[in-house]
Amino acid sequence: MFPISPIYADYLKRPDREFIVKATVGSEEYDDTKIVDFSIENSLSLTDGFAIGTAIPSKLTIKLRTNEVIPANARIMPYLSLSMRGMTWLQAQYPWEDMHISWTGTGTDWLPLGEFYVDDRERVNDVWTFTCYDKLVFADVAYVSSLTYPITQRAVFNEICNRLGWTYDSSVVINAAYQIQAGPAGYTMRQVLQYIAAANCASLYIDKAGTVKFKRFTASDEPVFEMTTFDYSSVIQTNPVKTYTRVVVTYNTEDELQYEAGTGDDNHTLFLENPFMTQAMVNNLQATLNGFSYLPLTMRAQGYPQLEQGDVISFEQQEGTSWDETVSTWEDTHIPWDGIVRYKSLILHQVFRFAGGLSMTLEAPSVSEQRSEFIVEGSLTQQVNKLNKDAIKEGKSYYGTTITRTDGWIVEREDHLSKAVFNSDELTFYAQSNKAIWFDVPSRRYKFNGTLEATDGVFSGNLQAAGGTFSGDLRAAGGTFTGTLQGVNGTFSGSLQAASGTFRGTLVAGRVEGGEIIGSYIQGADILGSRIRTAASGDRIELVPDGFTFYDSGNARRVTLGTNPSANISGHTYYNSSGQPQGLIYAVSSEMHVIGNNGLLVGATSGRTVMQGQVHFSGSVTGLALEISQINGLPNQLQSIQNQINSLSYTLNNHRHTVTTANHNHGNNANLPGTGGGTFTTSTP
Repeated sequence: MFPISPIYADYLKRPDREFIVKATVGSEEYDDTKIVDFSIENSLSLTDGFAIGTAIPSKLTIKLRTNEVIPANARIMPYLSLSMRGMTWLQAQYPWEDMHISWTGTGTDWLPLGEFYVDDRERVNDVWTFTCYDKLVFADVAYVSSLTYPITQRAVFNEICNRLGWTYDSSVVINAAYQIQAGPAGYTMRQVLQYIAAANCASLYIDKAGTVKFKRFTASDEPVFEMTTFDYSSVIQTNPVKTYTRVVVTYNTEDELQYEAGTGDDNHTLFLENPFMTQAMVNNLQATLNGFSYLPLTMRAQGYPQLEQGDVISFEQQEGTSWDETVSTWEDTHIPWDGIVRYKSLILHQVFRFAGGLSMTLEAPSVSEQRSEFIVEGSLTQQVNKLNKDAIKEGKSYYGTTITRTDGWIVEREDHLSKAVFNSDELTFYAQSNKAIWFDVPSRRYKFNGTLEATDGVFSGNLQAAGGTFSGDLRAAGGTFTGTLQGVNGTFSGSLQAASGTFRGTLVAGRVEGGEIIGSYIQGADILGSRIRTAASGDRIELVPDGFTFYDSGNARRVTLGTNPSANISGHTYYNSSGQPQGLIYAVSSEMHVIGNNGLLVGATSGRTVMQGQVHFSGSVTGLALEISQINGLPNQLQSIQNQINSLSYTLNNHRHTVTTANHNHGNNANLPGTGGGTFTTSTP
C-alpha cells in the first residue's frame, strides 16, 4: 500500500469527501477544467487465477479537453487531492507534523497515481482520449548481457535496471546465492526481470511514484487495509478459498522438464515456467508459499487510491440471522454475536475510475477446481497439443537453433560469441558480429577471416595460392610445387632432393638449419633471409638484417658489424665474455672514431706505432716518460731557443746609460740657482 498522510486517510473515509484532480503532461499541468475522466488498471495477474513472477504494465486511459499538441510517448502523471474547504481548527485533530496542507485550506497533499507514457490517442470533437502504459513497456527489448556467466541474479537485475535508468526500493529482495548459469539469450529484459522475481517468490510492478517494487507472497501475509460494509457496494465470492501446498516449475518447455516440491492435487498446485530455477529454488519457493490462501472475489467499492496491486485486504460481511431463523444446534452454530463475518483476500487486478468521484473494482480470480476425475480432451485440444509437441515454431529458439523468414536457419551461442546462418544466399560462420568463414556468392569463393590451423590433414589435388604465409611445418610425402614457394620461417626435415632442376628468381627462407644441400653448384640472383648462421650454437657467425655478429663458445656476443640509421653511423662494436660492450669503431661523415668504454690501449708488441698527421690531446697524458732525444728535430730546436734566451739575459744584465737633468728650484726662488741639475749614469739591473 502506498503511504499517505493521516489526514488524507481520514478524509478518504468521509462520506462527503470531494476530490481535486490534476495531471502533468510533459512540462504542462492540466486541472479539472481540462480533465474529463480517467481510469487506471493495475494487475499482478492477467490469467483466471493466481500467478507469480509477473511484470504487467499498468494502463491509464485519460480524456483531456485540449487543443494543444501533446508529443508522442509524452509522460502523463495524474494526481489526486482531497478538498479541505470549510475545515475548522476544531476539526483539525491531527499531529502538527502530519498537517501537509496549505494555509489556504484548498486541499490535502497530492497523491501520485502513477507514471505513464502515451501509446495511442484518439480525438472526438475537442476531447482527446490517450491510452498510456507505465515504463515497464520500455523493458520489452532484447536483453544482451555484457556480464560474465555464471553470475548472481542480483547482478543481472542491476544491469537491466541501470540500462533502463530505473531505481528500486528495499522491497526488492533477491537471494544472494541465486545464480544464472548462462547468458539469457532470446529473452527480453522484462522476461528476465519476471524470472528473477518468480525465483524469489515475488511479482514485479512499478508503484505510483515510478519506483520498481517486488510484491512478495507468503503464507503469513496480514491485511494492510480493512474495509467495512460501508466501504463497498457489492462483493461476490467467485470460488472457494484457494490454498497452495505444492509448486511445479517447468524449466524446459520443449522437453517438459520440471521441478516440483510439496504435496497436493492440481487444485492446490501453483504451476509456472522459469528456465533459471533449480530444485533448491523450487524447494525454497514452496516453503515460503506453503499454506498461502486467499478468497476469490469480485468487489465494487468506493475508491481508495493508496491501494496497490498485490495488497492483502480484509473486509466485513453481514451474515447474521435472527434467533427464530437459526435452526442449527448450539454447538454447531459458528457465527459472531454481531453477525459480521470477516474475510481476507488480495488484489490481483484493480481498476480506478474517476469522473468527479473515485470508484474502484477489485478482483482476485481463481481457477475452478476440476470436479471430474476423468480429464477428457476434445479433438481440437488433442490436435493443438500434438502440434505444440511436433511442430517447429518460427522464431523460437531450440537449443540455440532458430528458423526465421528473413535469415533461414540460425544457430547461435547463448553468450553470442558465435553464430552460423544458413540459407540459399548466405552460408556464414560468425565470430561475435564479424564474419569468420563464408561463401561469397558473387565471386563463387569460400573466404576465411582469421587463422587456418590444422594438426594433421591431407590435401589431394593441387594446392595453389596467389599469395600468403605458411607458419609451422610444411610437409609432403611427395608432390610437385609450381610457381613461387615462399616462407617466413619453417623447418624442412629429412632430405630435399631433386634429380635435376633449376631454382630461378628469388629463394626466400626464414631459417636454413641442419641437413645438407648437395649439388655441383647453386646459381641464383639473391638469397634472402631473416637470419643466416654458421652453427646453431657455440662459436658461430650470424647474419641478420641489422648486420654481422660473432658469438663465442659460451654463446656470448663478442663482435658486431652493422649500422645505426638514427645516428647515421656504421662500424664495429666489441664485447667482453659477459656480453657487455667495451668499445666501438665507427665512421661518421668526416671522421673515424675509436672509443673504449672503460679504457683504450693503442700499441704494438714489436716494431713501432706510427701516428701520421696532426695529433691533438684534449686531456692529460700519463704513462712511461717520453725522452726529448727520441723526438726527431726537437733537441736542436730546443737548443736554439736556449741560446737566444742566454743572449738576451746577458745583454739585459750588462746594460748602462746616462740621464741629464736641468737645474730647478722646486718652485722656491730662495733656493740656490742650478740646484739639482747635471748628467748622471745608471747602474746595471
